[in-house]
Parts: sequence; C-alpha cells; structure tokens
Amino acid sequence: MKLVYLLTGVSCVFAGMAGAAQVGIASGSATMSFDLNVMLGQTPLSSFNAAFGITETRAQCLSLPGNNPGSTVSWAINPVGTPSPAGRQIQGSNLTIDPTDVLGTWTSGSDSGVFLSGGEQIGFGGMTRWGVNPAFGGGTLLFGDWGLRYSSSRAGTAAGASGNIRSGLVLTSNIDFPNATFADIGNLSILVNGNQMSITGDLLVSDALIALGFPQANLGLDVGDFSLTATLVPAPGAAALLGLGGLIAARRRR
Repeated sequence: MKLVYLLTGVSCVFAGMAGAAQVGIASGSATMSFDLNVMLGQTPLSSFNAAFGITETRAQCLSLPGNNPGSTVSWAINPVGTPSPAGRQIQGSNLTIDPTDVLGTWTSGSDSGVFLSGGEQIGFGGMTRWGVNPAFGGGTLLFGDWGLRYSSSRAGTAAGASGNIRSGLVLTSNIDFPNATFADIGNLSILVNGNQMSITGDLLVSDALIALGFPQANLGLDVGDFSLTATLVPAPGAAALLGLGGLIAARRRR
C-alpha cells in the first residue's frame, strides 16, 4: 500500500510501514550542496575553504589548512550522547515521529527568527569554514554542528521577498551562535518507504545569516540543496507499548 499526501509546499510519500507507531532515527547521513556562485556572489562570504567532521576542536577548525571541500559535503547522523570536542556543540538526534505524518508529529521548537531552540531534531556532525570578504572586515566564519529542527510557525510562509515557501524544517548551526537559523528548507519532499526515510529540499538563506550581515534582500535566497536519508526503528516508548500489547493479548488468550 502507498499513501501519498500533500501539505502546503511539501510533498510526502508513505509506503509500506505498518501501523502508526512512533519511530526514531537509527542511522543515516545528510548532504549539503551549495551553489557557490550564488552563496559567494551576493553575501559577505568570499570563499568556502574547509569542511571538517565531528572530531576536530573549534580551534582546529579555525587553524587547520584548507582542504578544498568543493561544493558538496556529507556527514553521518549523530546519536544522542555523541561527544563534543572543545569549543564544539555536537547535536544528537532525538526525533520520534509517526511515519505517516512526519511534520505533524515532529515536535516544534521555540522560534524567535534568528534562533530556533528546543523541540526534536536530527543532529548530524560537521563543520564548514568560510572566508569573509575584506570589504566586510575579513576573517573567518564557522557554520556547523547541525541540527535539523521544525518550526510550526514557519510552515507554509514566504521567506522574505524571495517568494520561496518555507516548509517549517530549519537547519540550525550550533557553533559560536547556538540554535542559529542558518537555512530554511524549501520545496520539501519527504519519502518514507519501509524503514527508510528521505528528506530533500532547497537551502534558503535564513534569519541568522541576515543578522550576520547578509543583504536583507537575500532572505529566502536559494543557495543550494539539502538531502538526508535515515533508517527508522521503533521508538523506545512505542516498542514498550507494543510489548505490553502483546502481553495483554497473551493473557487474554489464556
């Protein structure tokens, strides 16, 4: 059986996972592909010169040589309790959802525009390092220690004057400025097939980048693509309820 349903600006497909039990994230990976011509051409940024995983300290992310990351970077999804090197804020994954209604059961965070804190998230490792144009003071900016969170108040709303519609999913950066709204996810597609979930969409410039000096007109600008794949497992609470249900049924049979 395949169930297809549409939300405002969101395409969702559900196929084959039995019931409506809550599921959590077991493993997976996330990929960000930047359109560097756009990202560097209309912002204070002048270069994308390095990308790191979850083991480097903040000081190392600032000081290690550039490693020519290109325009596409990928990292593994982090379980809860993943350690943070000095100066880092590695994000764990605490999301549990009904796979037939992913956004409807994704607990929303507290949204102040520039910051989105709390709620449930999918955390994935990694750090990106960007050079700042000398005309804007030069130096280096770090974005990373990512958390994919949900803001119900953003869902279906336009991002600035761009005309691009936000899905409510927001990519937060948690280095130096924790909970900062780095990018909204637009043109969102969610596919659940068996125990696999994929999330894809566009990276839209969000409020925290505007607060750092990006032109106000760039709010909602499409600067690349986002994709995430995750393996789903029964959430601990759901598994316990399933076990309890089986025990009750067995007792009734007796």
